[in-house]
Amino acid sequence: MSDFYEWAQAEPRALARSIRPQDLSAEFRLPAYINRLDLLQAEGPQGPAAALYQRIARLGLNYDLAPFDPRSGVVQKVRTPAQILAEGRATCLDLAVVFAATCLESDLLSLIVAVEGHAFAGFSLKRTRQKAGRAPKALAWTKGLLDDVSVLQELAGNEYALVECTGLVRSQSLSATVPEGQGREASGAMSFERACAAGSEQVARAVPLGGAPAAGGRRFLYALDIHDLQVNQGFAPVEDQPAAEAGGSGGRSISIRADRDLHLTGDLTGRDRITTTTTHTGDTISVGNISGSSGVAIGRGAQATVTTGANATDLVAVFAAVYQSIQARPADPAVDKDEIVETVQRIEKEAAKGDQAEAGKLERWVKNVAGMAPDILEVMAAAFAGPVSAAGTILKKVIERARAG
Repeated sequence: MSDFYEWAQAEPRALARSIRPQDLSAEFRLPAYINRLDLLQAEGPQGPAAALYQRIARLGLNYDLAPFDPRSGVVQKVRTPAQILAEGRATCLDLAVVFAATCLESDLLSLIVAVEGHAFAGFSLKRTRQKAGRAPKALAWTKGLLDDVSVLQELAGNEYALVECTGLVRSQSLSATVPEGQGREASGAMSFERACAAGSEQVARAVPLGGAPAAGGRRFLYALDIHDLQVNQGFAPVEDQPAAEAGGSGGRSISIRADRDLHLTGDLTGRDRITTTTTHTGDTISVGNISGSSGVAIGRGAQATVTTGANATDLVAVFAAVYQSIQARPADPAVDKDEIVETVQRIEKEAAKGDQAEAGKLERWVKNVAGMAPDILEVMAAAFAGPVSAAGTILKKVIERARAG
């Protein structure tokens, strides 16, 4: 098992795959002597959330930055719960992911919120996984993602509690100009109440992506509805692959020509800033043999490798390159990138069924891609040009037929 999850940042929603209650050890779960249902009945979702927060805070973890990775800005490493315990430290994103997982495990509906250079979590104050229903302001969400900060500002404190997850760990070095650096106790951590207040302050001070934040504020990127993404949008954690592990040693390289600008967003690593847009024109992207990676290497002559084995999880690495190419496309008034992404997500989800995949569905969706974005069809063809796993065999044939005719 790898020590990290790997998130290909070209698709923000894919972060939901790293939120895995099944990977939690006892340290991140409510102890047996606490009756979760009684706590939920007496105090609502805030009761279990507070108990979980306090349990993690007692671990005495330290705040830290993400480990160095040359693929920064394309792939971000997220520590697994086991690795957080082993190192005794975590980033804001590590903590947001593990807290969101503990909430899901206790039947709470969790959020991940990303602002420029920072991430934190949240949970629904009125709904649970057993009674999820529709999210408030449902029409403002796009397939599990909300990018309108004004909507979240309206919902904060009423529909959602927002939790500054760095409050779980000790730090004396965070700037007092930002919410996560304010109201810390002598230990360097925050109480649950202060963490919730700081989370609300993060959103209250946030501005739209194109805006200019005031002191202590940041640009808002998005909020992710983890339950919706995992249950309804095709971003469930990959079973039996808790971190981005690879299977086998028979890797193959996928080379893709990028004759357009690539716009990438940097890491969410606490004090690390999200990098501004990086542009490369006419560069070659080569995805080669990085065992366990779903990322791609970006830049002139940059190379990386994706190892493919024999099961459906191999598709994650292949499709990461496809999603990256979608994000690299220039703006097209005739077709939205989200529409292409949605269709490709359907293809990926169906192809992951292996020999149980419905060829008719794949045929229809692949033809839709060919009609909307023939260049993306060529990327998919390149990705499946060589020997493929069982999960990709049907899709490879469908792509070949679509190109032929």
